[in-house]
Amino acid sequence: MYHMAQYNRAIFIGRDSPDTGLDAYRQIPVKLDVFTDVPNASRFIPKYNFAFVSRYLAILEALAAGVPVLAHYNNTIKYDYLSMAPFAKYIHIFQDPQKVNLKFDLKLVRQGQKWARQQSWDKVINIYEKLWQK
Repeated sequence: MYHMAQYNRAIFIGRDSPDTGLDAYRQIPVKLDVFTDVPNASRFIPKYNFAFVSRYLAILEALAAGVPVLAHYNNTIKYDYLSMAPFAKYIHIFQDPQKVNLKFDLKLVRQGQKWARQQSWDKVINIYEKLWQK
C-alpha cells in the first residue's frame, strides 16, 4: 500500500486555472511540486509518489509510470468523465480535498500501469469515436 506517511511528494502538471483542481490539490497535506507551462513535464512523474492530474493523457502518463493518480472534479461533467473513463478503477477521484484517500492498493497501481502501457493512439482514437457516436 502507498500511504501518505511514507510517501509524501506529489506532482501537478497543467494550467494554473480553477478548472484544473490546483487549488484543491494544494489543500492536500503533501509536498506538491507544480509544473505549469513546462514542456514535457511528464518526464518528472516517475520521481513522485503521487500525480495530481485530471487530464486524460496526464493520467495515462502517470499510470504508465506506476505513480498513483488523484484526480479532482468540481462539476458533474468532470465527475462523469473521470468515473466512466477506462482507467477509473485505477485512480482516486475526489471533490473534497479534506476527504481525499491517499491510500492506494499497490496491486491496483501495478494493474493500472500494465493497462496504461498497453494503450496506443489508435485505442484513444477509438474511444473518442465511440463517445461521439453515443
